Amino acid sequence: MKPLALLAAAALGATTATALACGVCAEDKVAATYDYATIQRAGAQGHAMVFCAIEGRYDAAKVKQAAGQVRGVDNSTVRVSSELAAVSFALDTKAQSPQAAVSALQAGAPKGTKFKIVKVIAP
Repeated sequence: MKPLALLAAAALGATTATALACGVCAEDKVAATYDYATIQRAGAQGHAMVFCAIEGRYDAAKVKQAAGQVRGVDNSTVRVSSELAAVSFALDTKAQSPQAAVSALQAGAPKGTKFKIVKVIAP
């Protein structure tokens, strides 16, 4: 009975360990700032959702403020994850493309902070 319990505990431990986010892959960056209601509202308005990885040193409040000032970004949709270094926002693509918006975000961010698009959910 003891070996069976040990095997079950090992299997449970292995399953739990693989479920934890490592923060490296694009899916983790998306999940860190994912908000279903925001995505649904953005889609209904014809806006895209843009998910980015953040590299380098940054202040989450300053990233949120900078993203909210980018043309076409709905300020109420900006989400920043300090844990997994990610940011997302809804973007009116009639105002500018996701790449142009991220370039504008980059220009308004503190020196040494870099943004990389990991996913765009188009309307």
